[in-house]
Amino acid sequence: MKLAQSDSPDSLALQFLQNPLIFQRWCYLADKLEASPDLLGIALENIQRWTDADRLGDRWALRAWKSKIEAARDTDVGMDSLMELLRDDGERARQLKSCSPFPGVLSREERDRFTCAWTL
Repeated sequence: MKLAQSDSPDSLALQFLQNPLIFQRWCYLADKLEASPDLLGIALENIQRWTDADRLGDRWALRAWKSKIEAARDTDVGMDSLMELLRDDGERARQLKSCSPFPGVLSREERDRFTCAWTL
């Protein structure tokens, strides 16, 4: 299948990141983390594992996430800042979210609510 010009890989990635269900999934994740802050440990463990594996080129996103998550664990202001980021659908937030450290926080069933609805 030949991709149309508007279906270039960059265009498809942008469409994916701008999908309203993707944004809703991030908001759902924020709600879950806000209700159970101990789940932030999963993201920090992911960041550490990925850093130790040395498989990533530019680690700016992991450093930014680590800083945000550690601040969220330490202070209410830090948690508010992280929740604001997770609920932000702006370009900078989407760029950071493209390197999400949150695999394992949502169950398959929770992820499928958004993925299956998007693919229908």
